[in-house]
Amino acid sequence: MLESRDAKIIDGDTDGEMIHVEWMTDDGEAVVGAYQLLGWTKAPKKIKSKVEAELWVPRKSRDQ
Repeated sequence: MLESRDAKIIDGDTDGEMIHVEWMTDDGEAVVGAYQLLGWTKAPKKIKSKVEAELWVPRKSRDQ
């Protein structure tokens, strides 16, 4: 099991789609990671609403 680390976010864009993180191992080794958001398990309400609005297609009535 991994122990909790004091990781620091060093840099990232304002919407959190890309971040640069650093932390130290118990052996004193520096670990550096760059992470890119690929998707959400559950999207934020603002994003979900925007996507749903863009995908919404009105129903056709039977007489059209």
